[in-house]
Amino acid sequence: MKDHEHEDLDTEEIAVAAYNKIDALLDLLIKKKIISEEEFEDAEEALWEELEADTDDDDDEDEED
Repeated sequence: MKDHEHEDLDTEEIAVAAYNKIDALLDLLIKKKIISEEEFEDAEEALWEELEADTDDDDDEDEED
């Protein structure tokens, strides 16, 4: 392991590191033509819609209590 991997990281640093790894992986998948950028964008949009629907459902349940 690299020395920097032993350091204690705060939440923001962990989030940035995770984002960078996902971004690199996405670039690789697109360059290798495993997925297209459009496919990724469609999947991302569907995920956001699902998360919003889940949030709306949670809000509805809170109002019923």
